[in-house]
Amino acid sequence: MHIKDTRLHRLYEYWLQRKSGRRFPSRRDIDPVEIRYILGWVMLIDAVRDPVRFRVRLHGTGMATEARYDLTGKFIDELPHPEYRDYAIGQCKRLIASGEPLLVHHNRMLDQRSRNYEALWLPFSEDDCTVTTLLCALIYDAEPPLRAGSGAQSLLSSRSAPL
Repeated sequence: MHIKDTRLHRLYEYWLQRKSGRRFPSRRDIDPVEIRYILGWVMLIDAVRDPVRFRVRLHGTGMATEARYDLTGKFIDELPHPEYRDYAIGQCKRLIASGEPLLVHHNRMLDQRSRNYEALWLPFSEDDCTVTTLLCALIYDAEPPLRAGSGAQSLLSSRSAPL
């Protein structure tokens, strides 16, 4: 599957460059100034072990505004919508297990509206072995969202593929 959004494609190329021959870049390899074009649409998540949980270090302002909640400093399991919470936790677990970047096309409900988006999930590691940080950049489709009940897809309609 190819990346549709040019900002996500640019971010993926940046991540590849920062790997520098390693399996993963570390979080320190990313300079926020160099990704300012997408920073408001980025969620930076720490993978905590024993038990496995996912703490949001940064919830970009664009994402937080669109969702109408800010998860900065909170855990993914504190997401206010149970269906989306389970989906997001599953994506995080999938990424730490596989260690492979993931491209997702997903549909979710926000304010009674069905919203399509494309998301790029990228793994980071401090030891180039264990995934310790996840970066999710999410861009909503530009077309007007469908109203719930007007032919919109199910709450959790998605397609994802490793890159």
